[in-house]
Amino acid sequence: MKDKQKGGVLIVSMIMLLLLTLLAISSMNTTIMEEKITSNYKDKNTAFQAAEAALRDGETYLRDTTPLPIFTGENGLYQPTNTGAPRWNLVVWSVAAQRRSYAGLAGVVDQPNYIIEELLPILNPNGTAEVGVELENQFYRVTAQAVGASETAVVMLQSVYKR
Repeated sequence: MKDKQKGGVLIVSMIMLLLLTLLAISSMNTTIMEEKITSNYKDKNTAFQAAEAALRDGETYLRDTTPLPIFTGENGLYQPTNTGAPRWNLVVWSVAAQRRSYAGLAGVVDQPNYIIEELLPILNPNGTAEVGVELENQFYRVTAQAVGASETAVVMLQSVYKR
């Protein structure tokens, strides 16, 4: 009886063990990828929330500051360009004199920043009770830039504020 056993069970069990090992490695790779996706999503969401907070801070500044200072290009307050081109893409966000900061957020690499651009006024011919006098509506563009828990997640948001 001993002469008839050739080790077939050993070969089959080794193949099964190899298949289970490959299945486990594939499952671990999928789990690691899902963890990276979740981490990136959380990081991007943190950056979005930080930019949203800075955007609201800029709008609050416009609402509560009376009278507004002259927009000179310092401290994140900009006049409109002659061509109408936006200033937010010309700002060096790492230079403190070119932007305003919103402080007090935890869980971010750097505190969010924002700028306020004064836009060209828009005349509203139906805006006053005085005949022949047009009301000027003043608009401002608030642009916020923020990073999340890592510097790879950068979010920029904008809003237009009428005052």
